[in-house]
Amino acid sequence: MKKIILIMAFAISLTAFSQAQTSVTFNVDMKYALDNGLFNTLTNKIYLKGDIAPLGENSGQYLELTDTAPIDSVYSVAVVFPAIYTNDLLTYNFVIERLLSTENEERTRELTLSGQPEVLPEIKFNAFDW
Repeated sequence: MKKIILIMAFAISLTAFSQAQTSVTFNVDMKYALDNGLFNTLTNKIYLKGDIAPLGENSGQYLELTDTAPIDSVYSVAVVFPAIYTNDLLTYNFVIERLLSTENEERTRELTLSGQPEVLPEIKFNAFDW
C-alpha cells in the first residue's frame, strides 16, 4: 500500500512540474522616441514591468531593455517565467526612466504565457497598435 501511495505521489509531482518555463523576448522600437528627443541613450533607460514574477510593479523589479548589436533602436530583454505561471495572463508595459522623471506607457499590454519560447514583435513605445 505504501508503494502504491508513493508511486501515485511521484506521478502527480511529475505531472505538476512537467510544464515548461516560458521564455519571452520583449522588443520595443525606440526610433521615434530617439528621433524626436523623447529618449536619450546617454541619460535615459527603458524598462519592462509586469504583474508576474520575475517582473513586478515596483521599480526594483523592473527589467532593463538594451539595444544590442546590431544597434537598430530596438531594445530587448528576455524573461523566463516559472512553469507555475503557464497559461496565466501577464499584464505588462514599458517605462522610460529619465534623470528627473519617469514615463509609463498609457496602454496596458497583455500576453498569455504559453510554456513555449516566444519572441514578441517589436512595438513602438506607447503605441496603441501592435
